[in-house]
Amino acid sequence: MSKSAVVYLDRSGGLQKLAEDCKQFKDPQHNEAVYRFCISVNPSDVIEVDPRLGHYILHQPKRATALFQSVCFLAMKTLSLVERIYTQNQVNVLLKLTHLPPFPEYTLDLCRFPCGYDHMRPVSMEGLVIAMTRVTKYTQGACFLCTDDDCPCSTGFQHIRVHALGATESATVRNDFSCMICNSQLKEDVKFRVLGDKQLVELIHVNALDVLKGYQQSSLRYQSVTVFLRDELCNSMRIGRLYRVLGIPAHVHQWPYITWSVEANSVQLWEPECKAVKISVSFQELLKATASFPWRFPAIVAHCFGLEIVPPGLYNALKLGLLLSLVQTRAEAKDAFDYLDLLVVTTDTHILDLSCYKRDRLDSIQSGE
Repeated sequence: MSKSAVVYLDRSGGLQKLAEDCKQFKDPQHNEAVYRFCISVNPSDVIEVDPRLGHYILHQPKRATALFQSVCFLAMKTLSLVERIYTQNQVNVLLKLTHLPPFPEYTLDLCRFPCGYDHMRPVSMEGLVIAMTRVTKYTQGACFLCTDDDCPCSTGFQHIRVHALGATESATVRNDFSCMICNSQLKEDVKFRVLGDKQLVELIHVNALDVLKGYQQSSLRYQSVTVFLRDELCNSMRIGRLYRVLGIPAHVHQWPYITWSVEANSVQLWEPECKAVKISVSFQELLKATASFPWRFPAIVAHCFGLEIVPPGLYNALKLGLLLSLVQTRAEAKDAFDYLDLLVVTTDTHILDLSCYKRDRLDSIQSGE
C-alpha cells in the first residue's frame, strides 16, 4: 500500500506540497528533532486508487498515519528535501480529511447515549459552541536519549515521541521511559522539545436551545462534548455559532477517571435546514387589524413579548429593544458576531441605546410616540 500512497500523493499534489514545506528546513542552522506536515486527504479519491488504503484512512487512522509517515520519510531522503533527518520517527504527519462519506456510520449524533464506545475512527458531528478556553501550549514532540553512554541510543534521534490522539501531556513527556535496546532510563533532550497550540471547546446539540424558546420541559438532558482544537485549528470557532466538526473520538485516561472527548480534524461553519414556520391565524388577524397604525402592531407585540421579563412598569423602549435584538434581516450576517451585545437598564424609561445593534442605521429608539 505504500505504492498506492505515493500514487495518491503524486496525483493530488501532495508530493509537491511536501517539497514546498521542506524548503523552510533547508537552512544549515535549522536543526529540528521533529518535522510536522499536514497532508490533505480526499477519502473518495483514495478509494479509487486503493480501496484498502481508503479503508485504513476511514477506519484505522493510526495505521494510515504510520503508512504516510514512512512514505514522506522515504520521499524526503530520496529527493534530499531535508539534509538533517535520520530516522522515520522524526516525521510527524497529520492527515486532514476533506470530508466523510454521507452514511450514518460516519455521523455522530450528540444526543445519542452512550456515544463513547466506538472505535477511534473519524466521524462527523454538528453542534453549538457554548464555551471555550484560551489558547495554551502542549508538547507536540520530544526527543529522548538513553542514560547509558555505551548505548547507541545515547545520541541521535532514536527515541522520538509525538502527541497521539486522545493522549495527555504525560503520555508524551515523562521521566519513566525506558530504552528499547538496553532498557535503561531515558532522559529528555529539552532543547529539541516542540510546542504547539491547544484550545478546548464545549460542543452541544443544537436542540438544547429549545430550553430557551419556552418549550415544555422534557426528561431529556443534553450534555456537551469536549473538542480539542490544536495548532492551525485554534481560534477557528466562536461561542454561539454552529459548526460541523470532523474529528476522532478518544478516551483521555486520567486515573481513576476516563474522559470521552474528540480530537478535531477539520472545522467548518454549519447552517441547519430551517423548517417552514407557519404564522398563527390570530397573529395574522392582529397584523391585519393594526395595519393602518404603524406603531400599534409593534407596541402590542413588544408588550406581550417582554411583559414577563422586564421590571414593573411600562418600559416600552426596553421591551421593543429586546424584541429587535432577535431580528436578523440578512441571511449572512457575519458582523452580528463581531460585537458583544450589552443591555443596560437604568431609570430612564424613554430612551434605550442600541449602539451595538444596527449602529450604522439606528442610534437610539424612542418610545411612546
